[in-house]
Amino acid sequence: MELRTSSYIIPVKLEKEKGKYLLIHGYTGAIDVVSEELLAKIESINLVNDLSEDTLQNLLKRGYITVKKQNEEIEYVSRIARALHKKMQLLYKNFTFVVTYNCNFRCPYCFENRRMKDDSSVLSFTRMMVDKAYSAMEEIEPRVELRDKTIALYGGEPLLPQNKNIVKYIIAKGAEKGYTFRVLTNGYNLNCFMDLLSPELIDEIQVTIDGTKEYHNKRRIHYEDNETFDKIISNVDQALKKGVNIIVRVNTDNKNVEDFVRLKAYFEDCGFFSYPTFKMYSALLWDSSSISEEEQHSLDFLSAKLYISKNEEMGTIKQCKDCGLYTRIYQALSENKPIPFRNVFCASQTGGYIFDPLGDIYPCWEIVGNNNYRIGNYRNEKIEWDNGKLDEWHNYDITVNSICKSCKYALFCGGGCVAHALFGRKEQCAYFTTMFKSVVNRAFEKMLNKSFN
Repeated sequence: MELRTSSYIIPVKLEKEKGKYLLIHGYTGAIDVVSEELLAKIESINLVNDLSEDTLQNLLKRGYITVKKQNEEIEYVSRIARALHKKMQLLYKNFTFVVTYNCNFRCPYCFENRRMKDDSSVLSFTRMMVDKAYSAMEEIEPRVELRDKTIALYGGEPLLPQNKNIVKYIIAKGAEKGYTFRVLTNGYNLNCFMDLLSPELIDEIQVTIDGTKEYHNKRRIHYEDNETFDKIISNVDQALKKGVNIIVRVNTDNKNVEDFVRLKAYFEDCGFFSYPTFKMYSALLWDSSSISEEEQHSLDFLSAKLYISKNEEMGTIKQCKDCGLYTRIYQALSENKPIPFRNVFCASQTGGYIFDPLGDIYPCWEIVGNNNYRIGNYRNEKIEWDNGKLDEWHNYDITVNSICKSCKYALFCGGGCVAHALFGRKEQCAYFTTMFKSVVNRAFEKMLNKSFN
C-alpha cells in the first residue's frame, strides 16, 4: 500500500493560534486543527512514515493521506460532483420575471442589455405574458412542492412607475398561488410601490447604493433627474418600516472601496442596522470587454487579492460577498461535521428559469436579452425548448472543466459563474482562493470566541 498526501488537502494557517493550521479536505469535507509538525508529516508521507498507527488510520479516514493515485482522486471527485448535480436537478426549480428591459438609470458598469434598455420600443410584461409565464412554470415543474415559493422580479428596472399595474398583477396572481416576491431594484421609485411591501407580498428588496452621497451620485445616475442618493435613502427608510428585508449591494472598484466604511457608518447613523431585516454587502466589479472605452475611465477595477486585503484592513471583510462560504465553514466547525459541498455555482445549472416580457426563457441574469443564450420560449401553448442550449447550461458542472475537477477547492466553490466561463473570464478562481483563507480564519475566530463566552 503506497501512501501519498491527498491532492485535495487545503491547509490554512490560523492567525489566532500560533503554529496551528486548519486542515480541510476537498472531497471528504473533513476539517481539523493540526500542528505545523503534523502537517509537515502529512505532506512528506510519501518519503517517510513515522506516524503512529492510530494517527495514520485517522488521517486515512479523513482523507488527508490516501492510497488513491491523483487520477483516481480526480475521478472520485467527478463522481461526487455528478451525483450531487443530478440530485440538485431533481429538487427545487426557481423562477424570475424580467418585468421590463427598460431602465431609468445610466450606470457605467451596467453593460448587459444596453441595446435593449435604450430602445423605447421594448415591451414590458403584459397580462397575457404574465399568464403564460405562470403556466410555463407549472409545465416546467408540475409538482407545486418543488417550485421555490419566492419569485424574483428583475430588469432593466422592475419598479418603474409606468409598470405599477403590471407589477401589481404579477404579485396578485402569484400571491393567489402561494408565492412571495423578492425584487432587485435601483430603489429610486420604490416609494411608488410601498403598498406592495409586506411579508406576504414583496418581502425582500435588493437595492444598489455605490457609496456615500458624493460618490453614488456620480455613478448611479438617473437619466433625467441625475442625483439619486437622497431619494433612495428615504425609500429604504420607508421600506424598513414596512417590515421587509432590505439588502444593500455596493458594487465596488478601487474608486469606492474605501467609501464602504463611510457608507456603513452613515447607515448606522440612519438607524438602519437597528432593523434585523437590514443587511449590506460589497460586490467586486469585474473588468469586462463589454464596457466601452469611455466608460472604462469612470471605473478603476481591483484585483481580487487587493480587494480582499483592503477590506481586511478596513475591518469590512465580513460584508464582502462569499457565496455562503463563511456560514458553511462556521457550521462545520461548531457542529463538528464535514463542510457541505457546493457542486454547482448557481441555479442556472440546475433549475433556474428566467422569463422575459418577449416570451423568451433564459437560464442566467448575466445573459438575459442575448438571443444567443436563450434556452426556450413560452409564447405558445407549450414551451419550445432549445435542447442544445438547455443542455449546455444544465450539464455544466466542475467535471466539464479539467482545471476545476482537479482543483482542491472545486466542491466548495462550485466551479464559478457559467456565464463568466463562457465569456472567458476566470476571476472566480483568484477571488475564491483568496477569500477562502480569510473566511476560514474568521469562522475559526468566531468559534473560539463562542467557546470562551
